Amino acid sequence: MAPKARNTNKMNISYSSNGIAQWLDGYRDKWDDFYLSERWAFDKIASIKKTFGRVLDVGCGMGGLEHAISSHYPIKEYHGVDINAQVIDYAKDKQSLFKAPSILQCADILKVRGFEKGSYDTVFSLSCADWNIETKAIIDRCWQFVKPGGFFVISLRLSPGTGINNIKKSYQPIAWDNKGKPTEIANYVVFNTREFFQKVERFNPQPSNVYGYGYWGPPSKTAKTPYKKLVFGVVIVQKKNAQDKKRIIAAHLNLPLDLINQ
Repeated sequence: MAPKARNTNKMNISYSSNGIAQWLDGYRDKWDDFYLSERWAFDKIASIKKTFGRVLDVGCGMGGLEHAISSHYPIKEYHGVDINAQVIDYAKDKQSLFKAPSILQCADILKVRGFEKGSYDTVFSLSCADWNIETKAIIDRCWQFVKPGGFFVISLRLSPGTGINNIKKSYQPIAWDNKGKPTEIANYVVFNTREFFQKVERFNPQPSNVYGYGYWGPPSKTAKTPYKKLVFGVVIVQKKNAQDKKRIIAAHLNLPLDLINQ
């Protein structure tokens, strides 16, 4: 039986376990700390726009994304939001090390205040939406913040089979007691490939381009999930400019054929 998850009654999990900030400190704050698929996304955006402009990082943790990207590419501003108060407190202690002007805020992205809709060149959800409860709502909310011509970047797990968003059936422990028993868990969300891209097609405003990169791999050894293998991918969705009247969304997908064709 799965341990109880906190704040899961149609709400996102606050992830209040002690030690999360210490675990994140010094982790995923350098370019090589990020997955190949994530670095692919960074390079892809830079090849199109040269700069990341105003960045909104949803599930920012310690703000390591700012450190990694700014070591290679320019960022105009960095705004980070995370549901966990502890990591935001730690990040603020090191905010002077950020290269770009930055704002850090503790909030659920579905309830956040002060971040203007349609004003960010690049919005990230890396290891965020697919680790929480209201995954689809988080995705929709992130899209609202993207400016015309800007990018939404999301990491996710994909399967040609049935997707799952049920923390009782698919989860991963993130904290344990001194006897090794899980005390807090994260939702382990998996999307059916067709279902995810159909959702992207229904984005309003409609995207102009969709880029994707991913590869097969086994779930984490600590994950409790019915899947034996998944595609771990990153998808970039570019929002149409006002002057772009094309109805067709251009897809540029570097994903396994057996994931797409099933």
